[in-house]
Amino acid sequence: MNFVKVILAFIPFVIIPISAFIGFQVCGQNTFEITFAREEDQKIHQVVEDEEGNFVLVGIIRNLETGFPEGYILKIDESGNLLNEEIFHINDTISNYFFDIHFFNDQYYIIGTHFTNLWYLVLNKDLEIQNQTVHGIPPDSWFSYMNSILDSDSNFVITGYTTRWDTYPNGDTIPNSDVFFYKLSTEGDSITSKFYPTDDVLTMSFDIIEKPDSSGYFAYGFKYSADLPYAGQRFELSKDMDSIFVDTIPYGLYSYCSLEILNDSSILICGGGGDHEVFGQYSLNALSTTIDNHAINYGAFKKEENMREFSSYFQGVSRFEDNIYIGGNSNFNYANPFFSESDSWFHLVKINPDITPRWEYWYGGDAYYHMYSMIATSDGGCLMVGNRYDSEIQYLERDIYVVKVNSDGLIVWTEEIPLINRTASVYPNPGTNQLNIRVPQKESDFELINQKGQVVIRQSIKNSPSTINTERLESGIYFYRVLNKKTSIIESGKWVKF
Repeated sequence: MNFVKVILAFIPFVIIPISAFIGFQVCGQNTFEITFAREEDQKIHQVVEDEEGNFVLVGIIRNLETGFPEGYILKIDESGNLLNEEIFHINDTISNYFFDIHFFNDQYYIIGTHFTNLWYLVLNKDLEIQNQTVHGIPPDSWFSYMNSILDSDSNFVITGYTTRWDTYPNGDTIPNSDVFFYKLSTEGDSITSKFYPTDDVLTMSFDIIEKPDSSGYFAYGFKYSADLPYAGQRFELSKDMDSIFVDTIPYGLYSYCSLEILNDSSILICGGGGDHEVFGQYSLNALSTTIDNHAINYGAFKKEENMREFSSYFQGVSRFEDNIYIGGNSNFNYANPFFSESDSWFHLVKINPDITPRWEYWYGGDAYYHMYSMIATSDGGCLMVGNRYDSEIQYLERDIYVVKVNSDGLIVWTEEIPLINRTASVYPNPGTNQLNIRVPQKESDFELINQKGQVVIRQSIKNSPSTINTERLESGIYFYRVLNKKTSIIESGKWVKF
């Protein structure tokens, strides 16, 4: 094994409320919504839940002095409270990335890159390094994307794509992406690796799963074979990572695909693109197939017809017991995916095994939100991680946005929301079958919450005053919340229905 010295740094950050910091527990399910904001640009790639219900997030943070990215970890508890924050690098004048994380045998296993090399770390629960190794790759290449699984042999199987500079006959030099597969033991030893260089500039692999019979793997990506249609493709591999067969994903589903085994006979895929007659253009798509790659069910989800959807980069589908979630982004800016001036949303759908929706919600909308990963949590809910970027106050510097919802997709309260300086009015109060709301600015959101912490009314306020029908509500005490989309200012209070 190769051991290298790692330098750790700690810099305080501030927590900025998004619609106010929320961290409450309802019926055993914690929910919260929080932003971690620092002076540096930050990005979270993956998240894992441990057996204590804590969440560990890994990604990168940009060093302000050198400009290079460094490995970044946040550990939060089940209510969103910060437990630990660490920055890792071998050399602060070389790029250091964390791509993926697993929890296994009471330790955290992180897969990332140091410069052009594969970087593997094992951390204890205090985020202290217990073991690490560095492995080389083909010369003049670097890792651009990684995703990994822990297989039935307790080995880490990694896929993704590397990039190298390629010179065309006309003299143009462009980046060229090549698919790779890598297998490591939990001790960090290299078992096998395969790199597949091609002449195509967009050959990519996004996710990998083990076959239900543990005889090999399926990887899903883009343009493995030039002989197949220009669409998503499935790469069948042996246990030794040798290629067996390449096939087109049904209905041409492509873009960043995420995978889950539904049962011994079917696979669930979440992604974008595909046959527009089946999925619709620029929608968030889900597809189930047989193990031998025949379509079973499919579904397409979209916030508004004129908006473009985009699936999560690293993990866009996750399952815990009977709770199945798919996630992505609504109003995604394909031309400027990271620092857009547009408003966008995290898009989350809870689905049945046949891909019919149980519910569908959006989170954000007051800035540019970009989801990277999501996981179905052990309490039945879902946690989403990504970025928030407000072009009015930020320049090329993103904050980390984390939102945890319950099994109904809600962020809920179990106590009265504290009052702040009032600029809006809700009347009559007490009221009966309707209430009126007057706000100083248009384009606000109004939520009415019952004493169980459930959001019973959610409505966009586009005109002031506006009338909201409350006829279907039972008599009692409710709490309301008003969110100004431009400044994220919260107004809250009680409303009583006779």
